[in-house]
Amino acid sequence: MRIARVLAALAVLVLSCTSEPLRPSETPASGAARPVLGPVLVKYPVAAKFGEQGIRVSPNGEMVLVIEREGFVQTIYDIGGRSLASAKFGEIGMNPFWLPDSSGVLIGRRLQREAGGPQLLDVSILEPDGSVRAIAQRVGYPRAEGQLVSPDGLLLAFDTPCCPSRVVVVPRAGGPAREVATAPTQLHVLSWDADGHVVYWAGGDAIDAAGLDGTRYRVALGLPSGVKPIDIAPGARTTDAAATVLSIQADGPFPGTTRGNTAERTLVARELRAYESDVPLFTRLTAHEALTYALGGALGAYDITTGVTRPLTTIKDDLGFSVTAMSAGTLISSPGRTWIRVLDIDHDDQWHDTEVGRILQTAGYALSRGRFLLFDEDGVPYVLDGVSARAAPARAVAAASSPNTAAGTVRVARNGTVGRKMELAWRMSDGAPQSLDYFGASLVVITLWKRSCVICTQQLGLLSDVTIGARVEIIAIGIDETEASALDAAKDFRRLRPLVGSSDVLRDIGANLLPQTWILDSDHVVRQVIFGTLTWDAMVRALTAASKSRLALRERDVALS
Repeated sequence: MRIARVLAALAVLVLSCTSEPLRPSETPASGAARPVLGPVLVKYPVAAKFGEQGIRVSPNGEMVLVIEREGFVQTIYDIGGRSLASAKFGEIGMNPFWLPDSSGVLIGRRLQREAGGPQLLDVSILEPDGSVRAIAQRVGYPRAEGQLVSPDGLLLAFDTPCCPSRVVVVPRAGGPAREVATAPTQLHVLSWDADGHVVYWAGGDAIDAAGLDGTRYRVALGLPSGVKPIDIAPGARTTDAAATVLSIQADGPFPGTTRGNTAERTLVARELRAYESDVPLFTRLTAHEALTYALGGALGAYDITTGVTRPLTTIKDDLGFSVTAMSAGTLISSPGRTWIRVLDIDHDDQWHDTEVGRILQTAGYALSRGRFLLFDEDGVPYVLDGVSARAAPARAVAAASSPNTAAGTVRVARNGTVGRKMELAWRMSDGAPQSLDYFGASLVVITLWKRSCVICTQQLGLLSDVTIGARVEIIAIGIDETEASALDAAKDFRRLRPLVGSSDVLRDIGANLLPQTWILDSDHVVRQVIFGTLTWDAMVRALTAASKSRLALRERDVALS
């Protein structure tokens, strides 16, 4: 069951150049209807990039938190890009996160500590009005995020470093902390329950819960004899805290499993239940339900309290791309292309594909009222209007045509010497990735050209003619050319596949001499490299030798003659 980390936060905080996988969460409320449709995609006017700054969207989808790595300046913006509030810490003590009601951002300042000592934080709330409210001092690094907040939003729970370790509860509005638990071992706050108990783990084979009224209870983890828990992490929680999913890591297999030392259990009615589900949850539908989307098009509503999935509908999904986010009943999928997919879960039975004019990353976050925060190849943020995208004309899917009608850009080029299997990968104009594997067991001819090399462009026609009727793919790579110039060079030669590549990318295959042509066999191993002008006879001999180079020719793998 892959739901331990979902619905816990609205967006992933990214503080390194490697972005974390997208974690689904609550879909923002629909808000008022928008009678006038705007543009499908507009640039978000904030100087932030996905992977360079931390970006987190508020649960209501109306604000965006940006964390600058330099100086760790934390700024709240509205959807129009206007700065609402900012705080500078110099160094970051914790991953800031939005409170579930979007009333502020929990931020932490790390205190000085002795070498080897515990990490201590002073925790505050950055309010959208610009004020900073101190709420807790000298507490530990929070393992949970929104789960720290009580169901009514009035209290927050923290643990303090050992030893002894304490669980304390502080008012959201500020005030003295109240201790609800203490122990000689490190305590870890996990969540709250619906009755106002703080759920925590003391490192043993059970979890505990304690309330401000002094009531307590304990729930055993149910591990086999000799198996010890190593870690417990909180995940999805219902709005009223009636159920919380916990990911439990142990030093041995869980009951009913023969492999894997991590399992998920749902805390419901003071007991841990093992619900069986392997479908990821994408966004919250109701207080207890989350949307599931299985590849193939099955939409469902998973009840976190019962573990039962209620079927909603099945939509036509031939491409099988993953879902990105949902807002106000609008579901989008960004496949990393120049187009996106959009679906109204209440009215549509198939995806509507819309061109957006630039390649967008697969990561993205839900904003309010059917809008989404997406990012281009460089991490620049854009706001996509899902309602306008659904109303826009459908993407025109070109019928199968000759190879010379679409260009691509080389991303990887290696192993250009005889006897080595060449690695060549590129991306088409619409963002679709391709490589030599795309051609299966066909022979491949790769040639380099430049506009300034007259011989190079003249012999493109020879390559196209000499392979007519043969199972040979021809790739013509323009060095430091544009995709437009590549299409122009190949427009009269239907069999050519025009690509472009920078001299830096092509350096690894020895692209320093022109003209230059590689002959690859059906395993895509380089069989011959031809420098200089090509001739008809030389090409026929090279292709014939390449087709015979396999130890055993397959049926219909006939040599050219």
